[in-house]
This record gives sequence, C-alpha cells and structure tokens, in this order.
Amino acid sequence: MPRLKQTEEQKQNKYLVANIKRGMEIWSVDKEQLAQRTNISLATLYNRLNNPSDFHLSELRRIAQSLHTTVEDLMKAV
Repeated sequence: MPRLKQTEEQKQNKYLVANIKRGMEIWSVDKEQLAQRTNISLATLYNRLNNPSDFHLSELRRIAQSLHTTVEDLMKAV
C-alpha cells in the first residue's frame, strides 16, 4: 500500500518537535530540565512532544522563552 502524502499539519508538527529538540541540544537542556523551567509536568511534555497538535500556545511561549527563541522560530521549517 502506498504511503499517504503528509498533511500540512503533520509537516508543521514535525518541524515544531524538531526545532524544540534542536533548541534543547543547543542549550544543553534535557526534557526534565525543560519541564521544570516551563512549569509543565514531565508527563505532559512527553505527551505534547508525541502529539504536538495538543500543545497550548502558553506552553509554546514558555518553551520558546526557555530555549531563547520565539514561537515563530519554533514553527519554522528547518
């Protein structure tokens, strides 16, 4: 069975997670530290990274601030 073409939302979610992980790598922040810095529970952070469409804007703002970037930059294609 042929693969289905990714939807725009799937592409954006993929970019978002990749940019968050890249920011974590650049700033040497692990998931536990990011959860603590952003006041997001570790379980919630794991869930959001696995299902990025569930992120709340306020969570993305706190993550962006913690990674010294903007929400817009987190959403950009790499």
